[in-house]
Amino acid sequence: MTSRTTRGPLRMSAAAAVLALALTGCEGDGAQDAKAVDSSPTVSASPTPERRLALTDDTATARAGERITVEALDNDSVTGEDGAEGPLLDTLGPAHLTLTVDVPPGQGVAAVDGTSLTYTPKAGYSGEDEFTYRVAVKGGKGITDVAVVRVTVSEPTPSPTPTPPPAPKAKLKPTPTPARKTEAPSVYYENCDAARAAGAAPVHRGEPGYAAHLDRDNDGVGCEPYGSSGSGGGSSGGSSSNGSSSGGGGGGGSTYYANCTAVRAAGAAPIHRGEPGYASHLDRDGDGVACE
Repeated sequence: MTSRTTRGPLRMSAAAAVLALALTGCEGDGAQDAKAVDSSPTVSASPTPERRLALTDDTATARAGERITVEALDNDSVTGEDGAEGPLLDTLGPAHLTLTVDVPPGQGVAAVDGTSLTYTPKAGYSGEDEFTYRVAVKGGKGITDVAVVRVTVSEPTPSPTPTPPPAPKAKLKPTPTPARKTEAPSVYYENCDAARAAGAAPVHRGEPGYAAHLDRDNDGVGCEPYGSSGSGGGSSGGSSSNGSSSGGGGGGGSTYYANCTAVRAAGAAPIHRGEPGYASHLDRDGDGVACE
């Protein structure tokens, strides 16, 4: 059998070429192996922690019209790159911070004073008010935070009413002391002679000058007219101006002397108990002898 070999240019497809290269790499005669490709995902590096602020809201009280100071940063804190939290002012220091009033109050004025805030309410206002402050770290590229200060404004204390000076007292004219009225002495008659001499006899009970020693018979009439009653009921006899009386007619009447003056005028002194005319009002010492 006769075979025929046809000569001509060698043609190879692209796929065949790749396969040939792969097979060539598998030879152990010094050819290089194909480089392996790693298919695991690439992990990116963790971001570096940054500082961040943590501001806390504050409350305060104020009286109307009076300025107050709020130490707003005292309760604020900051978290460092290491995650540790500390007081804001102690950790960073005032020189590295910027403090501003972010939203002003509606019923007053707020301002920055170093690391403090001041607030002054409007005159006459009382009630609730608030404002917002902002803290930023210098050179911190956006490290900032805000907090609110809430203020309660009390009513204004009323001003005390000044006490007017006392009006000068008018000099009063001295009131004249009224003349003391001399009270009329009470009427007293030592005896019926005195009552008769004063024209007051007879003296009835209740009238000025009446006294029991003038009313010997206790009939309510003192210093009756002189006289005596007879045994037969006759009329009284004559009277004597010196105060003695005697029975008239022969009727055996009794003798009566108003006082010792009358007794002596009648020549009857002294009079002993049992004798005509003796009476106890004439015997002052009660020894039984009157008008000694």
